[in-house]
Amino acid sequence: MLEDKVYIQELEGGEINILNAETEAVKLNKTGMFLCKAGEAILTIDDTEYHLRHHSLIVYFSYSKLHILSHSHDLQGILIGADLETIQPMLYQTTNFNAIFVIKKAPLQVVSESQYNTICQHLTLLSTMKARELNEKGELPERRKQPIAEMARKQAEMLSYSLMLEVLQCYTHVEIDNTPLSRKDEVLQKFVSTLYRKYRTEHEVRFYADQLFLTSRYFSTIVKERSGKSPSQWIATALLVDAQNLLKTTNMTIKEISDTLNFPNQSYFGKWFKHLTQIGPLEYRKGVPAKMQKDSNFTDVVQRGLNYVKSL
Repeated sequence: MLEDKVYIQELEGGEINILNAETEAVKLNKTGMFLCKAGEAILTIDDTEYHLRHHSLIVYFSYSKLHILSHSHDLQGILIGADLETIQPMLYQTTNFNAIFVIKKAPLQVVSESQYNTICQHLTLLSTMKARELNEKGELPERRKQPIAEMARKQAEMLSYSLMLEVLQCYTHVEIDNTPLSRKDEVLQKFVSTLYRKYRTEHEVRFYADQLFLTSRYFSTIVKERSGKSPSQWIATALLVDAQNLLKTTNMTIKEISDTLNFPNQSYFGKWFKHLTQIGPLEYRKGVPAKMQKDSNFTDVVQRGLNYVKSL
């Protein structure tokens, strides 16, 4: 539901210790943006300093470090945040997986008057919808709550997607320069790029760590810190997405799929598949729904990355 995945908050300069990030740097657990409506603020994201003023828009990502150094007493703005897995599928519908690194290089943009007004309208509608959903759910009989909840979810999804498109418009003019990524972001980008090309033959974390001349332990720490997912989760999800697609869209035997994905044997592949979905490959092919739809948003992100690589 909207209230579970997304928060929208009006911020004012008179508040004490906004996001608990004024006394010290904090690691963010959401991805989102802040639109400055009045006043000023100086903050750092991953130790890079940014100065926010009226019409400033800044996008931040989960697992980044935020430190608010100072802000004026008349600071006003709208903060919206969500789990990274909620944001990424919308981002990947409009661009490839490298776009996230473009925005991270230039997260702060000054938007035009029309862009500012449109973003404000989207945020107002999202806030109104959230309040309305809560009110209607409390007043309606139980048999009508489910349809209302589903409609509200669809509305929130479409409106959030529209907001994402509007925000992305604010970054279309950003030119890719030669400023290097941080070492950790570079590790994540190179890992994901390599993974989408090598996952069928390379299932071990050590292989990807070796490509970057890192120990498996340090490599895993960086990927987990910068993406919220371990390398093993990235690898397993890429394999699972491909396996499910092959089961649904081809006449390949289970053994042929197992061989294509470089599993030791059909039996191992079947046990691995069932461990992740709680049903066997043959049941999945017959249309039996998986009993555990866990982390579906992350699966969608990986699917879009694989599709992007295949289109090159």
